[in-house]
Amino acid sequence: MNRRTTRLATAAFGAILLASGVVGSATARSDLQTAKAATARFHDLSAAGHAGFGQPPATAPLHFCIASLDNTGAMGFHYINGGNLDKVLDPSLPEVLVYAPDKHGRLKLAALEYVIFQGDWFADHDRGTMPMLFGHEFMPNDGSRFEIPPFFALHVWLFQDNPSGMFAPFNPNVNCGNATASTRGSNVAARSLATLTAATTPRSLCRVPTATA
Repeated sequence: MNRRTTRLATAAFGAILLASGVVGSATARSDLQTAKAATARFHDLSAAGHAGFGQPPATAPLHFCIASLDNTGAMGFHYINGGNLDKVLDPSLPEVLVYAPDKHGRLKLAALEYVIFQGDWFADHDRGTMPMLFGHEFMPNDGSRFEIPPFFALHVWLFQDNPSGMFAPFNPNVNCGNATASTRGSNVAARSLATLTAATTPRSLCRVPTATA
């Protein structure tokens, strides 16, 4: 192979790599648009409740506003849909809606969180693989802080800017100190109960109240 042929082959290979990256980015952007369109109605907590999202019981660690342990920010309040906690990762079906308290203590939809229990993931995948959405790998969590089994999670800050990045777990713009006494220590308008989907990994959270108006 002469030098000219080698240069052409190298250029062609580079073009293929570039094109694949563009396709990947386009897919990620499309999936983000899908996620945003599918969840925009959940700015209304009552709509989230009717769709099956709710807070864990008041005694569960995940019931409260979640902040980082190193003062790098917070997440907020987690409203979980037990029906989505399965082996499927779908941009339009997040397992968790994350609501952040504003400066007046009102809860605003800030992020989506996609979750799969590690036991469920590794039942169908090799140990060396990681779940991915939007072109980003999920982060592992041993679950001990939240008293649940080990899981993989990916936060997507679609509805509130995050200086740490759209896919960072904590947001320095979220402050759990803004939460009112009612949102810190009790269910926010949570009355009906939804049972978490049974799965191969045992759950310590077996019932999740859904948010209703």
